Amino acid sequence: MEIGLVLVKAITSKTIFRAVCIVGFLFSAPIAAQNPKAKKQLDAAFTAFNLAEFPDALGLTKKAIKIDPTYADAYSLQASVYEAMRDTQNASESYQQCLKVAPQFQPMYFYYGEYLYRNKRLKEASAILSKFDSVPMMPSFIPAKHGASVRLKEKAARLKASVQTAMSDVNIAENLKIKNMGPSINTAVDEYWPGMPFSGNRFVFTRRLGGSGNAVLQEDFFMSDRKDSVWGKAYSAPGDINTPENEGTLSVKADGSALYYTRCNQPGGLGSCDLYISDLDGKGWKRGSNLGSPINGAAWDCQPAISGDGHTLIFASSRAGGFGGKDLWISYLHHGKWSIPKNMGPAINTREDDDAPFLHYDGATLYFSSLGHPGYGGSDIFMSRMGIDGLWSTPENLGSGLNTPQDEFGLYIDAGGKNGYFASDRPGGLGRLDIYQFLVPEKFMPKAVTYVSGLLTDAKTGLPLKGRVRVVELSSGKVVFTDSVSDFFIPLQAGGNYALFATAKGYMPRSLNFQPLASDLDHPFKVGAQLMPIDAKQVFVLNNIFFDTDKFDLKSESKEELAIVVDLMKTNAGMVIEISGHTDNQGAVDYKIRLSESRAKSVVTYLIAAGVPASRLKFKGYGSSQPAAPNDTEANRALNRRIEMVVLKLK
Repeated sequence: MEIGLVLVKAITSKTIFRAVCIVGFLFSAPIAAQNPKAKKQLDAAFTAFNLAEFPDALGLTKKAIKIDPTYADAYSLQASVYEAMRDTQNASESYQQCLKVAPQFQPMYFYYGEYLYRNKRLKEASAILSKFDSVPMMPSFIPAKHGASVRLKEKAARLKASVQTAMSDVNIAENLKIKNMGPSINTAVDEYWPGMPFSGNRFVFTRRLGGSGNAVLQEDFFMSDRKDSVWGKAYSAPGDINTPENEGTLSVKADGSALYYTRCNQPGGLGSCDLYISDLDGKGWKRGSNLGSPINGAAWDCQPAISGDGHTLIFASSRAGGFGGKDLWISYLHHGKWSIPKNMGPAINTREDDDAPFLHYDGATLYFSSLGHPGYGGSDIFMSRMGIDGLWSTPENLGSGLNTPQDEFGLYIDAGGKNGYFASDRPGGLGRLDIYQFLVPEKFMPKAVTYVSGLLTDAKTGLPLKGRVRVVELSSGKVVFTDSVSDFFIPLQAGGNYALFATAKGYMPRSLNFQPLASDLDHPFKVGAQLMPIDAKQVFVLNNIFFDTDKFDLKSESKEELAIVVDLMKTNAGMVIEISGHTDNQGAVDYKIRLSESRAKSVVTYLIAAGVPASRLKFKGYGSSQPAAPNDTEANRALNRRIEMVVLKLK
């Protein structure tokens, strides 16, 4: 199935899917004698409806009803046609007429209740749904569709819960200002699935170019550039990524270097739809390559969401082992290989479709769409946060200020956590599906992030160098990033104390420290991580060794840096080093020498306890005699308060 058909039938035109279900139920268990002539008209009507030829479908249903005024099947399809044409009054009358001629048909109470719910007629929906359980299922229906019967009861229970949610809603976002992105982005055709790189100045989305119903659709990627806070006219994504076939449901890597997306029914594909990756070069986006196994399999795999550091992938799939419909699955990148995807579990997934994921750059806030969690009709957008235990919280509906009886999906929120974008087929758009923007309510904001990026190079040759980069949030001990890379782009949450360690065989390690503040999020850390080949007399500043003011006891945050030193000493068995302590020029000279020496000794004591022979370790305190910077500002004095490692001897 093409991506376009997935979107149109599963997301944008649920009236079509609903009609399929209704007609299937009725035909399997006829509730009125069917006149052959009436049935012939209805069959043609259904074909026209599935091709989105709504006026023709309506005319044919009317002919069927004229032939047989008790033909419940015809009224049910007619209701769906009117609904597709957004004629709510006639749709409602058709639902009522269907129940009038077939009051014993239990499924219709669900579908009419669902219709009333979507149109915010909540009291009427509650009344109709209350009759669902009181109407016995037809005996002829139960044996043939027992599984469907059980499933419908589950859906009815969830719908009742959603109605009660909507009726008792205390809308925290009732004053939410939602704005259509206008004709520079939206057109008379469908636009959906927004995204952008971390910089936030290039908008990428999917546009459906043509086709209807069962016709072959073409979906392509389009872009818009922002200048002076205004989005320019959208243009086709440059390069080879767009084809005469379908490309859709994108996720842009944070640094803008790659785009993850979906293609379906491709030669060499593993399933009906697979996930692909396209890299950016000087000419634009390259023709994508299949992510392969284990990400893709024989099932439908679609709608990727790549994490800010590029090491976590969440996507929707219909593969075996789920809870029903489409589920969200998660995979992690280790040493260039993706792990076997794992179902995200019952906290996230339901018996219905759970899809359209977006994992914010903070790595801990997930947004997705669901038909199974209680909502306000159609696909609603939900949020879940990862706890310190690594588990996802119970999803929260983003509220009726954003979600409507129509479909909302494909949410994207920028790095600062304030500006959100999503697709909806709500009334008033330029096409059926448009992209909207809004200011994210504080309750649903992710954590604002900045990033550190850099390139590992040989300090002598300047050539790129592949090594291990590890970033740790020192206060919590949480490993934010670890992998063997040449370049890196790593999101950092505001308020954290981060250490970056870069190591490579045969080279001295390098460490850096970052403490991003909320006020500094527009100023990312861009570093040149130059590593020196190991040689005598080299100096390595231990940037992540910490002491309290005027104290020499090592703080717990220092253990990550010390582990790097221990590993270096064990790898280079003949290495002898000096740990030297340094201070700023504040205070008495003798005191500063004693303090710096005591701190150096504390480091040596730790290394000995970790298994480094004492014979290979020396320490000395230099006080303020060897400043790294002038002692004229607090920032410079902080640079002078340091611990260094000096290589004295190599084997």
